Amino acid sequence: MKGSRIELGDVTPHNIKQLKRLNQVIFPVSYNDKFYKDVLEVGELAKLGTKMLNHVLNICEKDGTFDNIYLHVQISNESAIDFYRKFGFEIIETKKNYYKRIEPADAHVLQKNLEVPSGQSADTQKTDN
Repeated sequence: MKGSRIELGDVTPHNIKQLKRLNQVIFPVSYNDKFYKDVLEVGELAKLGTKMLNHVLNICEKDGTFDNIYLHVQISNESAIDFYRKFGFEIIETKKNYYKRIEPADAHVLQKNLEVPSGQSADTQKTDN
C-alpha cells in the first residue's frame, strides 16, 4: 500500500462500534461489552488528567517562583510514566519501599524543570512535547 496513510483518533461513543468490529476481525479473542465501556471511560480519564496537569503546569509557570515540579509514580505504572514523560518529566531517582500497602512498593521520582534557560523568555521557550 505505497503512499497509503492511516490515522488513528480517539475512541468515542460515535466510533466504538468500528473498534469492536476491527477487534473481531483482527484478534483471535472476543471482548465483552464491559471492555468497550471501560475503553471509553479510560479515554475520558486520560483527557481529564491532561487538562488537570496542564492547569497545574500553567499555574506554576505563570507564578514564576517554581523551578521544578516533582511527583512519585509506582515503578510498575508504565502508562503513568509515559504520560508524564510526554509533559517533560524525567525519572531522577527511585525510592525503595515508598508505598506501604501496595506491591511493588518502590516509586520513581519524576521531575520537570520549569526554569527558563538564560537568554530565552518564557514566551519563546521551546518544548519537546
